[in-house]
Amino acid sequence: MFERRLPVGRIAALVAIAFGVWVVARDGARVRWRTIEPGLDFATMRGDPYCRRGSAQVAVLRMDPARVRIAVRHYSREPERQPLDVLGWRKRTRALAVFNAGQYYPDWSYMGLLVSGGTPVSRRVHPAFKAALVAEPARGAPAARVLDLEDQPLDPASPGWGEVAQSFMLFDREGNLRVRASDRVANRTAVAEGRDGHLYAFTTEGGYTLRDFALWLRGSRLGLTHAMSMDGGAEAQLCVAGGGFRYATFGEWDGGDTADAAGAQVPLPAVVVVTAR
Repeated sequence: MFERRLPVGRIAALVAIAFGVWVVARDGARVRWRTIEPGLDFATMRGDPYCRRGSAQVAVLRMDPARVRIAVRHYSREPERQPLDVLGWRKRTRALAVFNAGQYYPDWSYMGLLVSGGTPVSRRVHPAFKAALVAEPARGAPAARVLDLEDQPLDPASPGWGEVAQSFMLFDREGNLRVRASDRVANRTAVAEGRDGHLYAFTTEGGYTLRDFALWLRGSRLGLTHAMSMDGGAEAQLCVAGGGFRYATFGEWDGGDTADAAGAQVPLPAVVVVTAR
């Protein structure tokens, strides 16, 4: 009777190879953050398999509200009273980062509640928009949040926050999607809260449906608890400048990150700016 022996050496080699593949995959999936300023980090992530058009890269800002200031700016409070493009806003504010705020009407007025520097710009609460980016509380330590207005409604007469930009939810704390399925593909901007206490802002280089982008955010490895949408399409723009680093994306499927890119000329009546404290 012959004794059957297991090929221990071969099995060990296969296990080692499998472990190596796992390590490479894990490291490849790790988000590589670049510090722009203490409290503000930048990274890019892949939006596969949800990207429908153009680059699948998604630019991500990680913000610590205790170390950076998050504020809303509106063209009506600027000297020229004219909307600026994202590069113009960055130059005007000298911010570390600028991205588009929520949606607006053809006459440039904001679609919802908007407060800038403690001054109400729009007191109209949009009944269908159930989210708000808020920062700089009237009382207490510096903070910034994404509020689900279903659970935490704001009083437009006294919102309690110096900075407010109302828009709509993508998914809530229970993981429920709050957007309907649609075939409309566009570049997207979103803001989310993380379990780590940071706020995250996302701007895509390519086109996504809202529901697909919500699914990607919910399933990301960033530990997001809930997320809201800002404006999409050509207005989905981001400019980052600090620590010797520059990045910009202008709401175009085909990319283009220079001042002469077509998207760089799109005016933004309202933006969110991130500055050092």
